[in-house]
Amino acid sequence: MTSRTGERAEAAARPTRRRPPDVRREQLLDAAERVLVERGLAATTVADVAEAAAVAKGTVYLYFKSKAELLAGLRARYFEGFAARLGDPPDPAGAAGATAARVERLVATSYDFALANHALHHVLFHEAGFGEADAFARAHLVMAELVEAGRASGEVEVTDPELATEFCLHGLHGMLVAATHRPRSQRRRLVAGVTELICQALGIGTGGGTGRPG
Repeated sequence: MTSRTGERAEAAARPTRRRPPDVRREQLLDAAERVLVERGLAATTVADVAEAAAVAKGTVYLYFKSKAELLAGLRARYFEGFAARLGDPPDPAGAAGATAARVERLVATSYDFALANHALHHVLFHEAGFGEADAFARAHLVMAELVEAGRASGEVEVTDPELATEFCLHGLHGMLVAATHRPRSQRRRLVAGVTELICQALGIGTGGGTGRPG
C-alpha cells in the first residue's frame, strides 16, 4: 500500500504533457492514418488510434466524437493537402506560355500526390464508400481556371470551356488510376504524355494557341 501511494505521489509530481489542441488533433490524425493504412477501415477502432497516439481513449473523443468524425477529419486534411500542392489560381494577365506550364504542374502534382497517398485514398474513399468527387473538386477548379485564363490570353481555343474542362479532368483521373499500378520509373513518360494530350485538346502548342479570347 505504501509503495503504491508513493508511486501515485511521484506520478502526480511529474509535469503533465499538455499539447496545444491543434497539435494534439494533428497527432491523432497522424495516428489514425497510420493505423487505417496498416489495418484497413473495418479492423480499425478508436482504441487502436488512441494506442497508436499514446493517449487515453477518452482523449480521442475530446477531438472526434466517433470513428466517422476521424475519417471526416482525415478527408478534410487530404483535400487541404492536395489543394496546397496545386497552388494559387492562375494570373489572368500571366506571361505567354503560362497555360501549358500550369497544365504540366497540375498533371505532375496530381500524379505525385496520388502515388504518395494511394493507400490512404483507398481507405478514405473506396473502403468508406465515399464519393471521389470532393477529392477532385480543387483539381476541377484549377483546370477550369486555367482553361478560362488560356482563353483570355489567346492560348486556348475551345467552343465549350465546361466540356473541355470535364474532358481533360477525366482523362487526368484515368491516368492517375492507371499510374498507381505502374512503376514509379514511368513518371516522366506519363506526366509528359498526359500534359501533351491535354494541351492538344485545348489547342495549346506549336499547332494551336492562336485562338481568339472567348
